[in-house]
Amino acid sequence: MSEFHREGHSNRMILYHYTSAAGLHGIVAGKSLWTSHYRFLNDTSEFRHGWDIVLAAIERRGAEIRQISSLAWETITLFRQHSESVHAFVGSLTSNGDLLSQWRGYNRGQGFSIGFDADWLLQNAAAQGFDITPVIYDTEQQHAAADAAVALLMALLSEGTDEAEGARAQVKRWWPHALKTALVLKNEHFREECESRLVWAGISWPPGLKTRVSRAGLVPYRSCQFNEVIIHNSISHPNNCGIEEIIIGPALAPQQVWAVEALLATHQMRLAIKRSAIPYVAD
Repeated sequence: MSEFHREGHSNRMILYHYTSAAGLHGIVAGKSLWTSHYRFLNDTSEFRHGWDIVLAAIERRGAEIRQISSLAWETITLFRQHSESVHAFVGSLTSNGDLLSQWRGYNRGQGFSIGFDADWLLQNAAAQGFDITPVIYDTEQQHAAADAAVALLMALLSEGTDEAEGARAQVKRWWPHALKTALVLKNEHFREECESRLVWAGISWPPGLKTRVSRAGLVPYRSCQFNEVIIHNSISHPNNCGIEEIIIGPALAPQQVWAVEALLATHQMRLAIKRSAIPYVAD
């Protein structure tokens, strides 16, 4: 994980997750963040943008890959033709906890922003096989990230291509990394979101797989627990499980402060509750 924005007087790195009232209730009660299958993102063009960049990087080094192992190239072709065999789950975080465009996207300002200690969240995510990676918006940096991903594949292939199955195994091992790379490459017009992504990727369905009901039908998701690892040397009280603060959306009524206090008291949590500083009224 690269450098994150630092918020507040404690000089801590904070990552925020915007959600609805139902989402806040579920996150606090379950001490987990839900990550949805990437094929069920609200805007599927987000993934297409990054995936095209990764595929272009693969093509640029195609001749070199074939020279190292023709079987590896055949395996890459098969993965591209049968991409449904690879699964990735994505959750959205940001370093800006009070952003107008985000509030508009979550119940027209009637949502909540949950601020997590970034180190706490990272350690818990890693313990469950998730990565947390800042989204890359700059075009040159996106191509550099894709090139680095392909360079990793070539290094893996160079380590052991004596046996045919070795080449297949290396491509299979690398393919989820390619998918993760694509998922953090986003069009520069979204730069103000300052997004980081919580991502798990693998060749098969993950352990703990679940489905939820949405307006569009069923959505596969996987939970990432943020109480998996309790960091006792953290300044935060361990019962807060890394949550630093909750920001109440600008279009919510003032009594929501007491409602959030009641929710936290129910789960033995005490932490900062703030109202958004943005003057915004829902349509």
